[in-house]
Amino acid sequence: MLDTSLNLQDEGPYREIVYYPLKLESQITVLLSAIATTIIVLLSLSFKLYKQPTSLMVLAINIAHILFSYSKLSVLIYQPHSDSHCKIIGIFSTFGVESAAIWGALFAHAFYIILKYHSEIYLSRTMKYYLLVAVLIPALIGGSTYLTKNLVYSEIQGTCVHRVYPDRFDLTGNLFFRFPVIVACLASVVWYKMAITKLSALKGKQTSSEVYIFMIYPGIMVFCWGPHVVLQTAIQFGLSPSGTLTDAFINLTYLQGFFDALVYGKRVGAEIKKSVKKCFEKELLKEENISIVSQTLLDNNFRASSAITYSSYLITEQASDLNKTL
Repeated sequence: MLDTSLNLQDEGPYREIVYYPLKLESQITVLLSAIATTIIVLLSLSFKLYKQPTSLMVLAINIAHILFSYSKLSVLIYQPHSDSHCKIIGIFSTFGVESAAIWGALFAHAFYIILKYHSEIYLSRTMKYYLLVAVLIPALIGGSTYLTKNLVYSEIQGTCVHRVYPDRFDLTGNLFFRFPVIVACLASVVWYKMAITKLSALKGKQTSSEVYIFMIYPGIMVFCWGPHVVLQTAIQFGLSPSGTLTDAFINLTYLQGFFDALVYGKRVGAEIKKSVKKCFEKELLKEENISIVSQTLLDNNFRASSAITYSSYLITEQASDLNKTL
């Protein structure tokens, strides 16, 4: 994915990093993430699992992964042909990357909040701030990439690339990509450390098993993006890594959505079981109510029938007595 040959233009030599490969085999990891996150989003929407704060966070981060993944896969159907095309799909991929990274860090913060207050209720108060940081800010930054040369069309590669000039500060790459991801990674580490400290202070007090799942979320983001960010930063200082190493780190970043879906899927699966159980219980209750109503109607009909029969009997007896008297 990294062109190891130097290209020369008026701006000087540069390396082209292919952000949107045109071959399916180069996007297998993206496809895996796209499928996994799509399943989570569809299940969340179908079973309305977004009403709780943490479930809403799960839905939001997976939507971010979807926007990133499908912007990558779109070139397999409609190949880029101009800078404008690259800039448009770059808006969605930039938003997806930044939003997913920030949500990953916010899960570390949510982990700390839950341990601090021993409840997910307090997350409702912070959700508006989460949405501001993880949705609005990435949307503004993603839209602003259209005004830059962060992504350009390469005649050589036939697709969208990001150009890195050796020994030159990569302004757009750092501003729109590396800096937000680095900040998210550092925030994850800080909040994770605070959460672990709070967890230690509980001194054996019982904590919901679902809380410990939050420990995995920040780690996934750091694990997937950390090596790639370090490598891309090193390239700016003249490092010339092998194509194999670069491809491995890039594919690792693409797998964040897949790993997230696996972890989040456990929670979604638990919520789906609860929803199915509630629906089943409602159906049983409905059937029981129908049965009770039916039995009541039968009892009432039986009483009415018995009363009519008894009344008929009395009338017959009275008529018989009258005849005897006459």
